[in-house]
Amino acid sequence: MIKEQLKTLSEMQEFDDKIGQYRVLQKELPKQLAKIIESVDAATSNLLTIESERAELNKAQRAVDSDIQQANTQIDKYAAQLSDIKTNKEYKALNSEIAYLNEKVSELENLQLELMEQETEIKERIQEAKNGLAKAEDEKRSQEGALRDQIDKLESQIEETRAERNKLAVTLPTNIIRHYGNMIKNKGNLAVSFTKDGSCGACGFVIRPQIRIELQLFSRIIFCENCGRIMIDPALYDETVEE
Repeated sequence: MIKEQLKTLSEMQEFDDKIGQYRVLQKELPKQLAKIIESVDAATSNLLTIESERAELNKAQRAVDSDIQQANTQIDKYAAQLSDIKTNKEYKALNSEIAYLNEKVSELENLQLELMEQETEIKERIQEAKNGLAKAEDEKRSQEGALRDQIDKLESQIEETRAERNKLAVTLPTNIIRHYGNMIKNKGNLAVSFTKDGSCGACGFVIRPQIRIELQLFSRIIFCENCGRIMIDPALYDETVEE
C-alpha cells in the first residue's frame, strides 16, 4: 500500500517537473521571440543610419563638385580677361587670383577623392547591413511562427499535465496531497526527493540510521527532517525488492 502511494507520489512529481519545464518555457520563449524581432529592428535601424550617412556624403560630394565647377568657371573667365589687361599691376593681381583659384581647385579635388573613398567604404557597410538585415528577417520568418505556436500551446499543455497529475492525486490520502501541494508551492516545485548516499537528495540532509531503515522497509511516508520533502528510497523501483 505504502509502496504504491510512494510510486504515485513519484509519478506526480514527474508531472510537476514537466509543468515546471513548461513554466520555464513560458518565460523564455517570449524572450526568444522578442530577441528575434529586436534583431530585425536593430538591423533595419543600422541600415537606415548608414544610408543616412551616405545621403549626407552625397550631399557633400555635390557641394564639392559645384565648388570645383564654379572655381573653374571663374578661372576661365579671368584667363579670358588677361589679354585685355593694360597695366602690369592688374595683370599680376589677376594672375594671383587665378593661382589662388587653381590651388583651391586642387584642394577641392583632393577632398573629392577622399569623399569617393568614403563612399566606397559606405557602400561596403551598406551591403553588410543589408546582409545582416536579410539574415535577421530569414531567422524571423523561420522561427517566429513556431515560437508563437509553442507559446500559445503552453498553457493548454500545462492544464493537460496538471489534469493527469490530479488523476493520481485523488488516489492518495488528503493529508498527503496537502503536504505534497505545500512542498510544490514552497520548495521550488520539488515535493519528492529520492535519497542518495544516506542523505536527502534535495537538500543533502544526512538521514538518521533508524529513518534509513524505515525508508528501505516502505512502512510509512517519511518526510525529510530538514526540508520537509517526501523522501523515497531508490530501491522502490528495484524489481528485486519484495512487495
